[in-house]
Amino acid sequence: MNHLQQKLFNRYTYTLLAAIGLFTLAYILNRYVTDVTSPRYFARLIQNRIQQKEKDFQQVTADTTLMGQLVDQNYTEAQLQNLLDNKKGYGLYIYDETEFDAPPALLFWNTQLIQPVKHLSEDSMSSRMERLSNGVYIHTARILYLRNDRRLIAEALIPVMRKWQYNVETENLQKEFVDLKGATRQVDIANTVTDFPVKNTAGEVMFYLKQNTLYGKPHNTWVILTTILGFFLLFLFLHQIADIASRKYGIWYGISLLTCVVLAMRLIVYGFPNILALRQFELFDPAIYGSSFILSSLGDLLINALLLCWIIIFINRRINISSIRPYHEPWKNWAALIASVSALVILTFTFAAILQTMVSDAKISFNVTNFFSLIATPYSFIGFIVLATLALSYFFTSQILLTVAGKMVGDRNYFMFIIVGAIGLMILTFTNNNSIVELCLYVLPWLMAFMWLMQQRIFAGLNFRLNVSEVLFWLFVFSGSMSAVIIFENGKIELEDRRHFAEKLALQSDPTSEHILSFTFTYLDSNFVVQNMSRFGKPQTNAFLKDSIVNKNSDVNTSYNLRIFTFDSADAPLYNDEQASYDTLNTIFKIQGKKTAIPGMRYFEQSFDKFGYIYRREAYRDTTKLGTLFVLADPRRYKYEALTPELFRSNNPLLPEQYSSVYSYAIYDSSRNLISSYNDYAFPTHLSKYLLPQNEFERRRNNSFEELWYRPSSDKVVIIARKSNTFIEAITLFAYLFSTFLFMLAFYQFSALIIRSRFHWSALRQTMQLSIRSQIHSTILMVSLLSFCVIGVATILFFINRYQRNNQDRLTRAMQIMVNQVQTSINRQHPPDDSLFYEPVFSEGMEQLIREMSEVHGMDVNLYDTVGGLRVTSNQDMNIYSSGVLSTKMNPLAYYRLYHLEQIQTVTNEQVGKLDYLSIYSPIRNKRGHAVAFLNIPSYSSQTELKQEISNFVVTVINLIAFIFLIAGGIALLITNRITQSFTIISQKMREVNLGKENEYIEWKRDDEIGVLVREYNKMVTKLEDSAEALAKSEREGAWRQMARQVAHEIKNPLTPMKLSIQYLQKAITNNQTDVKVLTTNVAKTLVEQIDHLAKIASDFSQFANIGNPKNEVFDLHEMLQSLSSLYNTGGNLDFKWSPVEQRVLLFADRTQLNRLFTNLLQNAVEACASRDYRIIRMNEHLNGEYITVSVTDNGEGIPEQTQSRIFTPNFTTKTSGTGLGLAMSKGIVEQAKGEIWFVTKEGAGTTFYVKIPLLRAN
Repeated sequence: MNHLQQKLFNRYTYTLLAAIGLFTLAYILNRYVTDVTSPRYFARLIQNRIQQKEKDFQQVTADTTLMGQLVDQNYTEAQLQNLLDNKKGYGLYIYDETEFDAPPALLFWNTQLIQPVKHLSEDSMSSRMERLSNGVYIHTARILYLRNDRRLIAEALIPVMRKWQYNVETENLQKEFVDLKGATRQVDIANTVTDFPVKNTAGEVMFYLKQNTLYGKPHNTWVILTTILGFFLLFLFLHQIADIASRKYGIWYGISLLTCVVLAMRLIVYGFPNILALRQFELFDPAIYGSSFILSSLGDLLINALLLCWIIIFINRRINISSIRPYHEPWKNWAALIASVSALVILTFTFAAILQTMVSDAKISFNVTNFFSLIATPYSFIGFIVLATLALSYFFTSQILLTVAGKMVGDRNYFMFIIVGAIGLMILTFTNNNSIVELCLYVLPWLMAFMWLMQQRIFAGLNFRLNVSEVLFWLFVFSGSMSAVIIFENGKIELEDRRHFAEKLALQSDPTSEHILSFTFTYLDSNFVVQNMSRFGKPQTNAFLKDSIVNKNSDVNTSYNLRIFTFDSADAPLYNDEQASYDTLNTIFKIQGKKTAIPGMRYFEQSFDKFGYIYRREAYRDTTKLGTLFVLADPRRYKYEALTPELFRSNNPLLPEQYSSVYSYAIYDSSRNLISSYNDYAFPTHLSKYLLPQNEFERRRNNSFEELWYRPSSDKVVIIARKSNTFIEAITLFAYLFSTFLFMLAFYQFSALIIRSRFHWSALRQTMQLSIRSQIHSTILMVSLLSFCVIGVATILFFINRYQRNNQDRLTRAMQIMVNQVQTSINRQHPPDDSLFYEPVFSEGMEQLIREMSEVHGMDVNLYDTVGGLRVTSNQDMNIYSSGVLSTKMNPLAYYRLYHLEQIQTVTNEQVGKLDYLSIYSPIRNKRGHAVAFLNIPSYSSQTELKQEISNFVVTVINLIAFIFLIAGGIALLITNRITQSFTIISQKMREVNLGKENEYIEWKRDDEIGVLVREYNKMVTKLEDSAEALAKSEREGAWRQMARQVAHEIKNPLTPMKLSIQYLQKAITNNQTDVKVLTTNVAKTLVEQIDHLAKIASDFSQFANIGNPKNEVFDLHEMLQSLSSLYNTGGNLDFKWSPVEQRVLLFADRTQLNRLFTNLLQNAVEACASRDYRIIRMNEHLNGEYITVSVTDNGEGIPEQTQSRIFTPNFTTKTSGTGLGLAMSKGIVEQAKGEIWFVTKEGAGTTFYVKIPLLRAN
């Protein structure tokens, strides 16, 4: 454990310290840099902007020359461009006050968004806050005196917040602080004094801010990035710790450590959500997605998916498949089989349920045919990331589970399919959610098919290391399968939407609806409200009156749900049951409501397939307002739905944006005649009897269109048709998912690269060195991607330019027609000038003409007088001017071009809220050619249509990119296989190059770069053969010389004492010594000893020469070692101990050679500790997988360091005698047995020799 701790702290402490440092930095940034609270932070930003605009206003108005030019209207277009509100950031207005009896005349304005409602008096020229119809502004003014004492007033409206009248909010008109996107989620303007004032340049308080949410911290990008990087390093540290633990103590120890730590961290975040305060981010808003406590938001789902994928990949990359073996007891195998298969079924159904909830129950757009709906929010992209992450986790988990199940069941795979079917049906039987059951009934057969594919060797599903083609196959499988589920769920949602829409059309086309309501609302006239307003002011009588109104009208109550709201003279609610403000209801009535035949009652849309009626009656006594009564009538099937006002509907208001260009509908009466229709579908004008549907709802196919027939009664039929785009949607969805999978795999590879390199640049650079195969793949794919990006961007720019040109041409043609009509109408009047607008008869006639032209051309039309004031507009039902969205002044740039430059036409790019649109202006001239009015056609739908065209093209490009990626990947695979196959042949031939045999030439018929390499290789082989012959000859000669020297030396050693002994004997005989007989005996003994030594030398050389010819057989190692160990259990000063493993050890090797091996090792050990008084020799055994390791340890003096490298060299010995072939021969014997031999020594302490030999089953 100490070694592990030391290793961890030495190598990975820096990663943990870096993570802690980043967390500390994020805390400091959040605490001291971003500021203490979000109100103070935003108050400072807003205050700086206001003061900057005030200073700019003072600087502009101080330029008397410029002011004089603006008043005299002799400024240039360049000067006007620099003064427009989109450049200055505020509205500038100049009034003339020279006439005391008349109101100030507006001489100059730089914006059409807003106008001051009332002017600042001379006594109060300081800045102040004003709440106007389209936002909150800082109103400041300055009195100017030009030449001739001309008195002017310059005023400025500095926008602070865009906030529309009656709290109207749509996609294009949203409440937000200017230049501070998303700030309204954090703060709002307070109606009372707070600690967060916003001051002007004079130090006067304009308004106060208040904290808007529970989480007061603003979103700081650097804090978020620092925190994410800190968590990445923390998780990297945990990964490294778990990896070391798994290698040191086992894989399950590492897995348990990683899983427990990650699970503990997630539980802490769930239990104490204020630690990270994730709810302040929209990604963690349950309104977007939330299916359970664990998956309470899209952000939680993303985090859980990434953590799960991390843990699964950690397990997948470290598990040893060969270690998974069936149990000896059958019941354990069945238990493991059922457990693994059940886990797979539950995992599959859970994944399918998550996918279904993401499509059907979340605010995540998977409408892939509309590109801009996907990029409008990041949720779609995150949704695809979540799906890809879960799919990768599912695949890796299924690999493990199916491998375990396969090991348990053996060859009887059909049991797995039976158990899967039984468990799946059992789970679905006890599931109450019908939509989940319906989906899983299709998922269950898919799971069986998936299991079958995984078991096929050609697809390598159970191979934990896949090649490129196998990866592409499984990406194709999962992309196609998930696309099918998403399209299936989208189809269900779309069909349900069409049904609601059909029901709504049927109800709206029913004239009895308003007729029934008219009976109720007739009695709720002004007299009733005035007489009973005091009773509404008391809680008991209020409830009684409301109940009486509802219960009295039983016919209405059957079809509609009535909700009554009352308000006092100050618009405060009077004991209403629901939280609905006066502004909200008034917005519905005035802005969203459409007039009906009943006075005071209007029709409004709650959503594209839901509608209702609203009735308003105000009570006045003389001129004093007493209160207001509202009645909401919702059809029973749509009761309690949210009411969402919406402006700028350019398509049919009944249809949502995503369906407006897709749906067509027709309504038929009791005579089966067509009443009304929408869009360009070819509906019949009359229905035959045989065409009438037999059921209430009926789906039919008509070529490429799908029709939904709805027959709510015998006297009405509604048909809704849409073009079937399932094929395009499937391809596009497949392309998105496939691209997301590629992105996630690239992210996984990059993360693995970072982890493996441990942030060492050298290791990172070495890992990034791509192979030729990878370089070719990357080159082809990157060229394909870049080419499509270039083509896509160029084509989109072309689309934009072409569309703008075509749209401008269309507007020009329509403008010319309308101008001629209006001029003809005006020139009939006398006098033909702008005073016509002040004649009531002419004004009414012009309004009628403008409306007729608007209906004919399908465009909004506005008419301005010669001073830029709006006189007539075609859109009376949804007047964006009276509602305060735009002011009644003409666009200043267009006014300048038409009035001062006297241009015949001008086109301007305008913006309101988030909506950009084109607007064309043209003068209306009298017979003398003088402009008497200005006609304007705004094209609100231009950007929507352009986005639709771009979206269609982007969808096509994405489809092409996905399939080009597949094709390019296949082509790259073929090319790389062809090239690398050539290199494989060359490398194989190079590996076979050997000096001891005849090397083959490579035959290459193509004359290319590889052919040059082959020719050089063949030349090298020729030279190598020549060199090999010379080298072999030289080595043979050297070996013979060395052998001759060694043999001569070894023979010379015993010959010397033999010669000396014989010479001594001869001398003794010559001298007639008396002990000749004894001496002869001694000499004979010496000769015999030396002859034995010569025989041993001959035997050693013979054995060394025969090492390469083993005679393998199967034998028990213990039987051989038992006989050897008995030779050394002799007692005395030798302590010998053998510790065998407790099982038989069968080997397939040469028994005689192994006997010689261990005899040599034991004898060397005995001789090594001969100098010790007490000799210790230990022989131990250790099983390691498919090998057995035998160690022989002595307590001798050890091997000196200078001789350790030559210990296995032939003819090298550390003893005074011997051939030096013992250890060299031992090494050769071990290598012949496909084993290993090594030693560990310590001088003065002893030596241990290790012999590692494969067991019989390994062979």
